[in-house]
Amino acid sequence: MRIDCEVHAFRREARRTAPIVDGALEQLEGAARACAITGVVLIQPAFLNGDPTELFAQARQARMPVRLIPPLVQPLAPDVLEEWGRSGAAGLALTLDESDPLAESLEAVLQLGLHLEVSGGVEGRERLAELLLADGHRLVFRGFGLADSARDPAWDPRLDRLMALAKGAEAWVKLSGIGRVPDGWAQAAAGRMLGEIGPEQLLWGSEWPHVTADHAYAPSYSETLERLEELVPDEDARGRILGETSAALYGFRQLGPVDLRK
Repeated sequence: MRIDCEVHAFRREARRTAPIVDGALEQLEGAARACAITGVVLIQPAFLNGDPTELFAQARQARMPVRLIPPLVQPLAPDVLEEWGRSGAAGLALTLDESDPLAESLEAVLQLGLHLEVSGGVEGRERLAELLLADGHRLVFRGFGLADSARDPAWDPRLDRLMALAKGAEAWVKLSGIGRVPDGWAQAAAGRMLGEIGPEQLLWGSEWPHVTADHAYAPSYSETLERLEELVPDEDARGRILGETSAALYGFRQLGPVDLRK
């Protein structure tokens, strides 16, 4: 399999701010198939806030294997999380703020075998991430795992701490948000990550279609893959990121396609 670990699916009318783009799953699947992508992970864009209704509605139209990452922004009953798991959720998206209000939900997440996808960077919250890993949670750090690209990856102490946190742990870093960071920065950061944690702990997400309002230029789907080829020029390493690593984490091989139209 070749898996895109972060795509945005939504109806055009759900998008209320510029740019007005169509995130219909049918269009998304067509673009993915044209690039030999055979499975996708749907992650709710921020403009839809914490209600996953649109995410599950889009997923029910899937004709290719999909997994979902709904948001965890407030405590949820275990039966809700169980239903989400039966409906194709492989993990939950959250920011690493104070976790006490979510403690019971996080325990249920752990029991259900779902992982946690962290946005907004890990800096300043490394201790909380360590505690979650020690409890048995699997963590995915989105957007290169950092809040911004203001520092050179060659000497950024935040990247040092992220790599130290990930080494030998059930943790992955997602090469996503590539269109939102300078190409040179992304190249340097990806190079460090490949050297220090390797393709076994790296994922890729196109974040397509790009929905941030300040995007002056929205790359095509094929261009997002071309950027990945630039970041990871070694074909074997790139194949591992797109294939084995992603399939194992999101359960594509173990579960096969999930029929979300029932």
